[in-house]
Amino acid sequence: MKLFSIITFVASICFSGSLFGQVRLSGNIKALGSDSQVIIEYNEGNIAKSVTQKIINGKFTWEAPVTEAQKITMIFPGRATYIFIEPGDMTITGSRDSVEALKVTGSKTNDEAVTYALLMKPLKEMEESLYLQYHKLSGDQEVELEEKIAGIAKQKNTIANNYIAAHKQSAFSLNLVTEYSRIGTYEDVAKMYDLLSPQIKSSSEGKRAADRLAILRRSAIGEKMMDFTEKDSKGNPVSFSAFKGKYVLVDFWASWCYPCREEIPNVIQAYNTFKDHNFTVVSISLDDDSKRWLNALSVHNMPWTQLSNLKGWDDELPVYYGIKGIPSTILVDPNGNIIAKDLRGITLNKKLKELFGNLN
Repeated sequence: MKLFSIITFVASICFSGSLFGQVRLSGNIKALGSDSQVIIEYNEGNIAKSVTQKIINGKFTWEAPVTEAQKITMIFPGRATYIFIEPGDMTITGSRDSVEALKVTGSKTNDEAVTYALLMKPLKEMEESLYLQYHKLSGDQEVELEEKIAGIAKQKNTIANNYIAAHKQSAFSLNLVTEYSRIGTYEDVAKMYDLLSPQIKSSSEGKRAADRLAILRRSAIGEKMMDFTEKDSKGNPVSFSAFKGKYVLVDFWASWCYPCREEIPNVIQAYNTFKDHNFTVVSISLDDDSKRWLNALSVHNMPWTQLSNLKGWDDELPVYYGIKGIPSTILVDPNGNIIAKDLRGITLNKKLKELFGNLN
């Protein structure tokens, strides 16, 4: 490049006032009071950071080195929200009392997120209305309800895949992959990840998504279940190899997890139906308080092996399989091969009926 061209290029950057490799976010948020703070959580490259920004009369300005678009968390007093930032000048305006309606300018990625949310809004509202009917139905009506919810989840998955395919170089598409990787299966997430462009895969978030995918692969269909060892309720070590030759539902749960405890009656019914057909359950609790765990065991009286090293989320097994939410299950065949994941409700019973036939 000639000297004149270089000078012209640099001058154009300075003249436009743009920020190279940096974000400047100016906020004007009502209902914050005259002396408060906002906590901003973001990534600087591969390093997760958290900063506390002073707010005066609802206004603040935050500057940070940011080389690529990313999703950040903003925590106001008593409220939290997510937005997408990218290098350059940005603004955020609105009220602390309605963070879902905050207006963000200066980020094309955030504009994408807003557009996508509107696209998904009808399905989300339909899904929420169906969830309100849970525990109010039984029998065939409950089965029909779960099938409707599963159908909506499938529609959302299809929309996500189509969006990523049409926006391969979008940071928002990459975020969709990241979000699905929290609770999705290896097969579904790998399909999404493969749609992304090589450029977006090489970004910091893209590399993190690849690392997450490698962890999810450990619980992919056909993989061997790790031969773990956990302690039972009396403190005795129990190895997974002790269940070799059986179909085993490895059930991750915790006493403090309401959805987990709501699912227990369904698992008990499945266990009682198929226990005489080479099937059992092994529960792995993510509790870290022995009293709470043992109390929950006495309340629910689950008639199968109960294990926990009482390390919470830091336990070796959920860390190895990258479990981010519970309840979560892994179904293993007599040879120790994983044959299904995250079966709950009717999906668990359908799978067991496929394996053993309808024994009811």
